[in-house]
Amino acid sequence: MTTYDPYDERVDKILGKAEEKRRAQKKRRKIALISVLSSAAALVLALHLTLFVPYTVGGYDISAYTGSEYYALMDKIGSLACTKPRLTNNFQQWVLDGLFSASQGVDMAPSDDGFWAIEDAGGATGEAAPPTSDQHYEEVTNNQVAGVVEGDLLKRSDKYLYYLSYAEAYYHPSSVIVDEYGEPIPDENGDKQLAPAYTDPAKLILNIYTVSGEKVSTYAISDEDPYAYHYGARREMYLTSDCTKILILVPYYDGDAKALFTRVLGIDVSDPAKPREFARSAVSGDYVSSRLAGNTLLLVSNFTVGRDPDFAEEKQYLPEADGEVLPMEDIVLPENPVRARFTVITSFAADALSVHASRAYFDFSENVYVSAENLYTTRTYTEAFELEHEDLLGGPAQCTRNRTEIARTSYDGTSLTYRGEMSAIGSIADQYSLDEYEGVLRVVTTGQVLSSVYSYGHDTEEDPLEWLRYPTCNLYCFDISSFAQIAAVENFAPKESVKSVRFDGDTAYVCTAEETYYEVTDPVFEFDLHDYSHITSKDTGTIPGYSMSLVKFFGGTLLGIGYGDGSDELKIEVYASDEEKVTPLCEFKLFARFSTAFKACFIDAEHGLVGLQIDANGEHASGYLLLRFDGYALVELTTVENVGAEPDDARACLIDGTLYIFGYTYGTGECILNKVAGVF
Repeated sequence: MTTYDPYDERVDKILGKAEEKRRAQKKRRKIALISVLSSAAALVLALHLTLFVPYTVGGYDISAYTGSEYYALMDKIGSLACTKPRLTNNFQQWVLDGLFSASQGVDMAPSDDGFWAIEDAGGATGEAAPPTSDQHYEEVTNNQVAGVVEGDLLKRSDKYLYYLSYAEAYYHPSSVIVDEYGEPIPDENGDKQLAPAYTDPAKLILNIYTVSGEKVSTYAISDEDPYAYHYGARREMYLTSDCTKILILVPYYDGDAKALFTRVLGIDVSDPAKPREFARSAVSGDYVSSRLAGNTLLLVSNFTVGRDPDFAEEKQYLPEADGEVLPMEDIVLPENPVRARFTVITSFAADALSVHASRAYFDFSENVYVSAENLYTTRTYTEAFELEHEDLLGGPAQCTRNRTEIARTSYDGTSLTYRGEMSAIGSIADQYSLDEYEGVLRVVTTGQVLSSVYSYGHDTEEDPLEWLRYPTCNLYCFDISSFAQIAAVENFAPKESVKSVRFDGDTAYVCTAEETYYEVTDPVFEFDLHDYSHITSKDTGTIPGYSMSLVKFFGGTLLGIGYGDGSDELKIEVYASDEEKVTPLCEFKLFARFSTAFKACFIDAEHGLVGLQIDANGEHASGYLLLRFDGYALVELTTVENVGAEPDDARACLIDGTLYIFGYTYGTGECILNKVAGVF
């Protein structure tokens, strides 16, 4: 017989077991909670360490390239072009920077309008046809050096005229298709039909005329990418001496390399009615300048290294010519570069556009001057120096100033040879500020003390070193073999800056100017350089305005083209020189805007003619202004209207008493030719 515990005892046992089970469950939940909290804490700690623990980014590590010939160059580039080391964390990199980039639209990819999008689409190329021309080359460009031809937009032979115009890319948005009555044409669903959007590509347009003014042909050069010649406004061209080839130089952007290049195009014009491209080449960097000496085409370009280059990719930081990077032996590295860029000099055979040689100068980039045997490139930088002066109390003052370094490279038909460097205080205005003559390089600069501990806080009326605040004009002469300075005339125009220079044998003409809020003054100096140990000068004294260009003119006079009393007034002036001074003979003034590009001015010294395109203010017509100096005054012959929309691109030449004026229609690039007969 089964016996049972009393009721109270059974209940107590059941409740006891339940309590033990509850306590066990509570203990397990507590352990689980502790485990979860521990895991969460560990996760928070890990997240904090991942997001907020600082680490260093930026800088550069080239330790893997210690054996490279470019190692020293990499080090210089790294210090100038790589992001400086800084502390950051992953929260900054992943979240804040990402949000900022998204909100600001930061995108280094090509823009929608195609500004950076350019591809090499090839083109019709082939072997150059054998020369069949019976033409004779005629020079129309006012070259700085005899026998060294400069690129221009207009070239000619005794039979043909060649003018290079330009059409910018033009975007056509989608439009409604209409019938002959102007009514929209519906599609099969009754909706308006839309013509697709498209872009007319940018074009370089070679226009060929006979010397009588008859159109022979038009040859348009474009790529599949409509923005390939976005920079075509800075194009230039040459006609070879046998008159069978046109050489075109133009900057373009390579979207794949993400860098600027200068493209060189060869156009066969042995049959002017059927021009064709026979060759093309490319050199790293933006187009700076070029020259044609015999059959040697010299091209100078500026190649800038982008931020944080990948040193494993040589073309990101090394210049190239015709697809090949330059070896280190062809790169000159200065001691104190301040910018990660190169000036690249490339020598081509003009008849085939094959590369003879190429050299690069790190950080040289501003101006280019070419003599019959040498090419000079320049760079301006800031240097620190101690100024010693008798009026300085307590020792020399610590100052900074600008200085120009000039590199000399000799050239012949097949080679480029680096010779050495010279250095001059100040900066130069343009290529006309340098001149090589009988083994001496003459240089005119504008120098200025940029900062001085001494100059702060002094009363200008009593300060004996007041000149520290103002620019100074200087003339330096260097022996090109030893690179030694053999003569100098410093501070010849106190408080003024150099505006234009023209050398003529043993004579140098320099226009300086002091620009204030109230007026602009314009002395013109003439330096006698026959004896470098005793350089003498004379000048006009103070006259209004200043000349942007100087050139020898009719009857041994000097012609100056520039500004009058302000930037809205054109002033053309003729000067003569006697034993004691330079004298202004006559001037022509007109309120008008005009091109300051020297090549845009037509100057015929033999007949006393000068012309340029103007945009006149007031009653005078806008157009191409033509003047003649008759020995006494500048007389206006005519102003030709409707010559084109781009004053910088206007060109003119004189043939048998008739002036041919070239321009083009803005947008389409359609050439406009005007003729003015009987100008003398």
